[in-house]
Amino acid sequence: MKATKRLIDSVWTVEYNIVGENEVEIIKYSRDDEDGYVNEANYPQCTIFEDDKRTAIIRNKYEQFGSFVNKVNCDKCYKIINPKHIFNY
Repeated sequence: MKATKRLIDSVWTVEYNIVGENEVEIIKYSRDDEDGYVNEANYPQCTIFEDDKRTAIIRNKYEQFGSFVNKVNCDKCYKIINPKHIFNY
């Protein structure tokens, strides 16, 4: 599965597998994934918080110019089972 996050003129794409009801395994996180640019409007939005729990938030739908994604207004929050530094995936 894939989800995206737009930062100015870059689209960051996270590729992940859901491994439990509230857990995901991150496979790749990159701004060089062409699929993320092409399908940005079709993928859910995501945010990865680099706190001690490394929480991933996946929104169910893409909302252009939508509300800021945070832990309060998330549709689904997942614990990352293979936490690494964000640029090491």
